[in-house]
Amino acid sequence: MFEDAFYIRQMWSFSRALDLGLIDEEIERGLDVTLGERHGERVAYIAMRLGRFLGLNKQELVHLTISGLLHDIGAFGYFGEYNGNRHVLERHCLSGALIVERFPSGKTLANAIKHHHETPDPMYGALGAPNEEVTIMARILSLSDQVDLMLKRKLASRRQREEIIEWINDQTGTLFFPEVAQAFRQVAKKEAFWLDLEQPDLLQIALGLLFDQWSLPATRELEISFTYRLAETFADLIDQKSKFTARHSRSVATTVERLAKGVGWEEIRLHEIYVAGLLHDLGKLSIPRKILDKPGSLDPAEVDIIRTHTYYTHRLLTEAGLPTRIVEWAAHHHERLDGRGYPFALGEKDLDEGARLMAIADIFAALTEDRPYRPAMSSGEALAIIERGMGTILDPGLIKVARRVL
Repeated sequence: MFEDAFYIRQMWSFSRALDLGLIDEEIERGLDVTLGERHGERVAYIAMRLGRFLGLNKQELVHLTISGLLHDIGAFGYFGEYNGNRHVLERHCLSGALIVERFPSGKTLANAIKHHHETPDPMYGALGAPNEEVTIMARILSLSDQVDLMLKRKLASRRQREEIIEWINDQTGTLFFPEVAQAFRQVAKKEAFWLDLEQPDLLQIALGLLFDQWSLPATRELEISFTYRLAETFADLIDQKSKFTARHSRSVATTVERLAKGVGWEEIRLHEIYVAGLLHDLGKLSIPRKILDKPGSLDPAEVDIIRTHTYYTHRLLTEAGLPTRIVEWAAHHHERLDGRGYPFALGEKDLDEGARLMAIADIFAALTEDRPYRPAMSSGEALAIIERGMGTILDPGLIKVARRVL
C-alpha cells in the first residue's frame, strides 16, 4: 500500500510540473482554453472516482490515477500548434504512450494514454480506433479530461454542473462511452465530488479514498532505477521548453557527478546528485517560453519571473517526497556563499557541499552551451569566469576541484 501511495504522490507532484509547462500564453492562444492550473491532478481525481464506481480493483485504480496525472505528458511541445488540428492530438497521444512505457506497469499506462482521446464514434477520436481497442481506463480518461476542460477554475455553480451533465447526456454514444457516462451521472450527484475538486489538498483526499490513509511520511529514500527514468524524462521535457537549452539538464547532471566524484563521494551519493542535476531546473516549466528564448537582455520584471524557477523546483521536489538533501542540491544552485542568492538568500553556513557543487556545475554547463546572446565558451574560458566568483558566490576549494576535473 505504501509503495503505491508514494508512487501516486511522486507522480502527483510531477504532474503539477507538467501542468506548469502547459500554461504558456502561446499554448492558451492556440487552444482557446485554460490548461494547466492542476488539470492533471483533477483529471486523475475524476478518473479515480469513476473507476471506483465502476468496480476497478485497487491496482487498476492506482494505474488509472497515474494515467490521469500523466495523460498530457506527450502534449509538451505540440499544443502551441494545435488550433483544431486532429493530427496534433494524434501525435500527443502516441508520444505520451511512448514516454510512459518506461515507467512501472508501462504497457498498462501506455494503452490508457494512447487512447485517451478516443470516442464511441471513431470519426471523433484522435486515432479513430475501433471501440474494442479502447480499454475501460482510456474510456474513463476521455470523459474525465473533457469534463475538467469544461470546468471553470472556481467553485462550479449548480447551473454549470447541470450544463455539464446535460452535455454528457447529449453526447453519450458519440463522444462518451455509455458505461462511463452513467458512472459520471451517479458520482456527480455527490456534492462532495464537486467540492473536492476545488481543494488544495486533493492529493490527500485521493489517497484517503484509495488507501484509507490520509498522511504519509514527508520523504523516503530513492528507488534509483525508476527515479532515474523519471528524472531523465522530465529533464528532457525541461530542456524542450527552450530551443537554447537542448541538453542543459543532462549536462549539469553529468558535470556535477564528475565534480562529486572528484571530491570522493561514494557511489550511492553520486547517483543521487546526478538525479538532482537532472531535476535542478524543474521549476523552469513555469517560465514562459518567450522569456526563456528572448535574444536580448531581460527587463527587471522578466528577471523576477526567471528567478522564481528555483522556488518551484524546491516546492515540486518536496511535494514529490524526495529526500531533503536531493531537494536542496537541486533547488539551491542559485544561492551564494555571501547570502545574496535566491530564492532563499542562504549563506555559507546553510549550503552543504552538494549545493555548492551544483552551483558550479550549473554555471559551467551554461557557459559552455550556445545561448541566444553568445556562442558557447571553451572549458578554460568558463573556468576563468567561475574563478571570479571565488569566495563570494562559489566555494574556493571546490573551484580547485573543478579546475582539475573539468
